[in-house]
Amino acid sequence: MRRSLLYFIVGFVALSLLTLGLMYVGASDDIRRHHQHLERPSEADLGECLHCDGNVFCTHLPLIVIDTHGAIIPGRPLAYYTRNYTDLLELETFVTGPNGETEIIASISVIDNLNDWNHIDDIPIHESPARMRIRGNSSRFFDKPNYFISLVDPDDHEQSNPLPLLGMNPHQSWQLHGPFLDKTLMRNYMWMNIGSEVMGQGHFVPNVRFFELILNGEYQGVYILMEMIRVNPQRLSMNRYRSGMPATSYLMRMDSNNRTPERHIHTFYHYTLRLEAERNMGIMYPDVEVQHEAMLDYVARSISTTERLLHSPEIVWYNRPYEPYIDVDSFVNFFILNEFIVNNDLWSNSTYIHKDIRGRIVAGPVWDFNNVMDNFFQSMPADQFHLVDRGWFSRLMMCPDYTDRVIRRWNQLRRNILSEERLINYMQDVEDFLGSAIDRNFEVWGYSFDPFQVSHMARRLPNHAERAEGLTELDLNPASFEEAMNHHRDYVIARGRWLDRYIESLRQYSHPSRHALWTLR
Repeated sequence: MRRSLLYFIVGFVALSLLTLGLMYVGASDDIRRHHQHLERPSEADLGECLHCDGNVFCTHLPLIVIDTHGAIIPGRPLAYYTRNYTDLLELETFVTGPNGETEIIASISVIDNLNDWNHIDDIPIHESPARMRIRGNSSRFFDKPNYFISLVDPDDHEQSNPLPLLGMNPHQSWQLHGPFLDKTLMRNYMWMNIGSEVMGQGHFVPNVRFFELILNGEYQGVYILMEMIRVNPQRLSMNRYRSGMPATSYLMRMDSNNRTPERHIHTFYHYTLRLEAERNMGIMYPDVEVQHEAMLDYVARSISTTERLLHSPEIVWYNRPYEPYIDVDSFVNFFILNEFIVNNDLWSNSTYIHKDIRGRIVAGPVWDFNNVMDNFFQSMPADQFHLVDRGWFSRLMMCPDYTDRVIRRWNQLRRNILSEERLINYMQDVEDFLGSAIDRNFEVWGYSFDPFQVSHMARRLPNHAERAEGLTELDLNPASFEEAMNHHRDYVIARGRWLDRYIESLRQYSHPSRHALWTLR
C-alpha cells in the first residue's frame, strides 16, 4: 500500500513537472534565434581598426553595396514626385522604367568580416546580380525607401541565385528595410526577434540583421536585411503543392494592396462585408501561375468554413468549437504580440494566415513592425485594448476558454520573454551595438526630425483631442534619436503595466451577459 502511494506521488510530481515544462516551452526559444547585437562584436569589442587610418569609411556593421548602373529604381508612386497625396489615382500609379519595366538588374556586393571592421574596398563574401525595386505601401512615400531584391544567376537572369546573406538561410528573395518613420531604427529588428520567441518553436518569423547601405556610391544609412515570407523548407515550411490537385497547403495575406487582383479570393468575410473597406484576402501560395478554379474554390471554402463557425451560435453554446479548425496556440500568441505592441495593421494590412494541407489554420507569419509601439501616424493610447474587435479575434474573444488562455499566456510571458526588465535592457543593448552607425545614419536623414520637412505620411499627426489641447506635430514627433528612444521605452513600460493590471478584464468579452439573446435560444 505504501509502495503504491509512493508510486502515485512520484508519478504525480513527474506529470506536474512535465506539464510545467510544456507551459514554458516558449521561454527557451531565444536559444534558436540569432540576436545579432548579442552575437556579433560591438565597436568597443573590436577596438581600434588596424586596417585603416580613419580617413576611409569604416564600420563594425556589415555592408551591402549596390550599383544600379545608372538605372532608376522603379516603384515610387507618382504622388511621391508631385507631392499630391490626396489623389487616389496617383497613389496607385507607380513609376516604371523608360520601357515600362517594374524591376531593374543591379549588382549586389556583401562585405561582412565577421569579427573585424568592414570597409567599402574589402573583398566581398557574396556578389550577385539581382532584380530590384522599391516595395511597401505607405513606406513608398518615405525618402528612405524599402527595397526588394531577388538574386539571379550571373549568366542567366531568369534563374535564381540563392545565397546565405549575413548568415541567414540561403534564398533569393530579401527585403532591405530602411527605418525612416521609426527614429529608433530598431522596431522591426527588436520586435521580429521578440516576436519569434512569443510565437514559439516551430513558427516561422523572418530573421533580421542590421547593415549599412551604400547605393551608387552614396551612403544611405542603417538598414535591416529581412527574410521575405516565402514557402520554403528554410522559411515557412509546408507540404508543397502538387500540380493539378484542388486541395493544397496555402498562405494568405490580408492587405489594402489592389495591384494583384488575380490573387484575391472571396470568402464568407468578403461577401458579408466583414473585411475593412478596400481590403482583400489574397493567395500568396501557391503562386498565381499554378492557380486554377478548383484550387481557388478549395481555399475559399476552407477559410469560409472557419469564418461561418466563428459567427455561429456554437461559439457561445459549446466549449472550444474552433479547435478542429485553427491552431489555437498560434492565435493566442499572435493576439498577445500584436495587442501588446499595438500593431494597428492587424487584420487589415500585412496580416498573414496559413494552413498546411494536413493541418489547421495557423496565425502568421508576423510581418512589418515599423509603426508599432505608438509609432503610428496618430497616437495609440497605452491604456486600452486596441485589437479585441479585429477580424476573427472579435469572435474568439466570445469563448471563455480562449480568453483564459490569452490571460494565462500573457502572465507567463511577462515573467520571461516580455518582462519589463528584459525589454528595457534589450533596447539599450541594441542602441549600444549600433554605436556610431546611429550618428552616421542621421547625418543623412537627420532633417526628418523636423516634421515639416517630410510628407504627412512620414510623421505623427495630432488627432482631434490633441489638437483641442493645442498639440502640434512638433509636440508629437521626436526631435532627436534620444527622444525617440525615450518615447519607445516609456511606451513599452506603460503598455506592459496597463495590460498587467487589466488583462483579466478580457473576460468581459466572453461573459454570458454579453450573449444573452443567443444563450437563451
